[in-house]
Amino acid sequence: MDVSAVLMGLLELCADAEKQLANITMGLPLSPAADSARSARHALSLIATARPPAFITTIAKEVHRHTALAANTQSQQNMHTTTLARAKGEILRVIEILIEKMPTDVVDLLVEVMDIIMYCLEGSLVKKKGLQECFPAICRFYMVSYYERNHRIAVGARHGSVALYDIRTGKCQTIHGHKGPITAVAFAPDGRYLATYSNTDSHISFWQMNTSLLGSIGMLNSAPQLRCIKTYQVPPVQPASPGSHNALRLARLIWTSNRNVILMAHDGKEHRFMV
Repeated sequence: MDVSAVLMGLLELCADAEKQLANITMGLPLSPAADSARSARHALSLIATARPPAFITTIAKEVHRHTALAANTQSQQNMHTTTLARAKGEILRVIEILIEKMPTDVVDLLVEVMDIIMYCLEGSLVKKKGLQECFPAICRFYMVSYYERNHRIAVGARHGSVALYDIRTGKCQTIHGHKGPITAVAFAPDGRYLATYSNTDSHISFWQMNTSLLGSIGMLNSAPQLRCIKTYQVPPVQPASPGSHNALRLARLIWTSNRNVILMAHDGKEHRFMV
């Protein structure tokens, strides 16, 4: 079965679902278009919740393919009319359902999920209102941090890397920092540092952000934006109950100043560090 063809077909049917369903009158039969949109929307939700990895990886691949096509100037004029472009709202709706119902599956593919979200959200809107207001569901994860002054998002991945998104340029960089899944990330209040913590490798690392003009230019040229300046070993945090969703909220990072951070475990224990 061509999963991509199935998902794109359903997205095509429900791309205008909001418009179709908004025009219905209570008590009257649905129009054929509205009925198809509602059925496709329901089928999309069922498929996504039954096979979250398949849905996320397939849509992420379509996003990457679409982005590559958009880079071709000859294709740009038709990009806004494609199924993927018209169905952004529906894709975000399903992602929100997955975050709510199946957070463990989402965390396993958190960078791919963020790729999808960044494609579906308008960059100008995120810069104006912030990630928390534009898509609050993704901010529930301790592995995601947004710094609004320079419009950057850090995402900790399961394989120990950090994905750094620059909303201004639309670019994403990946830095390998830990030997296991990242438990939490957080930008310092002034944006100069990023703290990352992995409970698996029992280390917290501090990265210096390149916030200069040359850094912005470097981002365009794919130059590293983060430089590890300090690493500390930390005793591992034990989950409240093995195999539960508590593993997603083992510990978080809380900056108390521009150079001081607290690693707060789920049981209230604190470890304090200074850059």
